[in-house]
Amino acid sequence: MTRFFLFVFFGGLVYGQTHGQSASPANDILDRDFREMMVMFPGRYDNQEQVYFEKRLDIPEEDRHERTHHIFHPVKLANFPGETFYIQQYQNNDPSDIYRQRIYSFQPDYDENAIRLTIYTPKNPEALIDAHIDPSKLDGLTLDDMIIRPGCEVFWKREIDQFTGYMKEGACSFTSSRTGKKIVINDDLHLSDSSIWIADRAVDEDGAYVFGNRAGVPHKNNRASEFSCWVSVKKRSGDDEWTFNNDLEIHDQGGWIWVTTDERRPQKVGLKMRNVVWPTGYNRNSLVLYAYRDGDDAARSYVWTSPDAKRIALNLRWVQASCTRDE
Repeated sequence: MTRFFLFVFFGGLVYGQTHGQSASPANDILDRDFREMMVMFPGRYDNQEQVYFEKRLDIPEEDRHERTHHIFHPVKLANFPGETFYIQQYQNNDPSDIYRQRIYSFQPDYDENAIRLTIYTPKNPEALIDAHIDPSKLDGLTLDDMIIRPGCEVFWKREIDQFTGYMKEGACSFTSSRTGKKIVINDDLHLSDSSIWIADRAVDEDGAYVFGNRAGVPHKNNRASEFSCWVSVKKRSGDDEWTFNNDLEIHDQGGWIWVTTDERRPQKVGLKMRNVVWPTGYNRNSLVLYAYRDGDDAARSYVWTSPDAKRIALNLRWVQASCTRDE
């Protein structure tokens, strides 16, 4: 699991070459907003809490959201304009179940008075898998390696302490190879220090549903904090022998660690971490660490602490663990 380093580079971007000139108080404000958004945007996001509570609150099946995980990693790409990011998104809590890879390019657009996001789709996405871990996979990438759909840009504007993103109504479309019909996409987004909400949806030229949440509720993805852990599991032999594993990475939006003991009948033990935000009731929000054995539907036990704790640990006699927040 990758730590995110939020270094943002601005020296290579010459403002005003394409979308107006940065020579007015309004443009200066947009430049400031752009810099602040580039610091806020990178990270890892997941809607595990939304998925969990939709089931617990008996939201109708057809209105529930699938589990999604988003990696927005800053990269330097000499052949692309603006500030660039490698995007990798997976579903079903399975990092191998990747459903989208993109290159994002952000620039101030002085004519629109907004931050313009141009989205590039790689023609060979498999070659870029896990480029946030191995950036060398992006070496030599050019615009010729990408598909771009004009009209599908997202424009971002600051609203107090968050940023709101929108597509121009009806501007983003393509023709379905399956049905031959025109598909129109719209997307509304909200970015804050703690989350990104994504409401992407599509209809065909007849107004028929293609994708998106049918109830119109966005995917509410919380920003994930990452932790480094050690885990020790007691062996079956009965004496005081333990396995030990360290430098394990987990995140607090439903992240998992699994370890297997080195003994004749190996044991498989799992830890799950959640930063729980209660949507109803009077329970306090908490950072929670759960312990599982292989095959368990429910945790054997769990511990909790304050949501912003720097460390969380447990000792259940058969498993010990300690996780420290990455700064």
